[in-house]
Formats: sequence, C-alpha cells, structure tokens
Amino acid sequence: MTAIRVHFDGTSFIPDEPVNIPLDQPAVVYVEDAAPAHDGKGTFADLLSSGLVGIWKDRTDIGDSLEFARKLRKQAETRHHEIHDPS
Repeated sequence: MTAIRVHFDGTSFIPDEPVNIPLDQPAVVYVEDAAPAHDGKGTFADLLSSGLVGIWKDRTDIGDSLEFARKLRKQAETRHHEIHDPS
C-alpha cells in the first residue's frame, strides 16, 4: 500500500508530491475529516464515529486484519528503536 498526500481542487484529487505509480493504477481514496483538536478524552462513541473502526473491512490485500495490525505495530516499534538507539 502506498500513502499519497493529495488535495481536492473541486474536481480532482491532485498529488501534493510527485508519485511513482503506473498509469491507470486502480486506487481507493480515504478522505480524512478535518477534526477539531481534542484533549484525548474521547468516548467509545467518538471512536466508532471516527471512521477508524472497520477501515480495513473491504481490503483484500492484507489477509487477517489482526495479524496485519500486529505486524504494523512491530514495524513501528522497530523504527522507534532504530531512531532512538544510538548504537
């Protein structure tokens, strides 16, 4: 999966940076709602309405979503240690 930052010009989504993907490559665009800053004390209802719950439900390229999430967490932890480990 490739994340590409874009902006909407009223007609089309325009990449904010050059992209290296094949022409006519099928893609799915998820639009993040502009959310107000919060104090970290959201409710379960806030989480459900955030769009995060079920975000992978229609994905066919990740297999088991729980295993995929574990893999992402492990990768993030590894990157964190690489950045902060002076050795």
